[in-house]
Amino acid sequence: MRELRIHHFFDIMRDYGSGKSLSEHAYGHSYHTIGNELFENKTSTIKIVIKNDDICENCKKLNQGKCIDTIHHRSDFLYKQEFNDYLDTRIMNCMGYEDGQVIEVVDIVKNAHKYLDHIFELYDGNDIEHTELRKQNVSIGIDKKTDEFCAKENLL
Repeated sequence: MRELRIHHFFDIMRDYGSGKSLSEHAYGHSYHTIGNELFENKTSTIKIVIKNDDICENCKKLNQGKCIDTIHHRSDFLYKQEFNDYLDTRIMNCMGYEDGQVIEVVDIVKNAHKYLDHIFELYDGNDIEHTELRKQNVSIGIDKKTDEFCAKENLL
């Protein structure tokens, strides 16, 4: 079972919605591997965490279990680790999830409206146009996943 930050799940849905092809990144992390597993429905259950997850595996910016990458799109955070912990806590609170909770991907998809309905609050401090595009692409990705689940198992 994969451990995944909730914002990474929604990043993957954003990329799925935009039609982005996932390939290896210069940092060496596993985003493309796990993203493609989710695209192809090879991962059905995940453990959502507020810590470095399986995507961070092998990343050159991971130093002694901590992300040392910096962010430049905000003035209130310098390190990606701090911002991601903050963001994941907000998203999980919004969705009613707990750190370490094991959940079916289909259930996250079913509850994605909570994330989408509050996306501007969750990403308060980020560029509004960027958040609007994120919302649009995540919504498309979630709709595509919903259609796949409905066609495959008539679950939703």
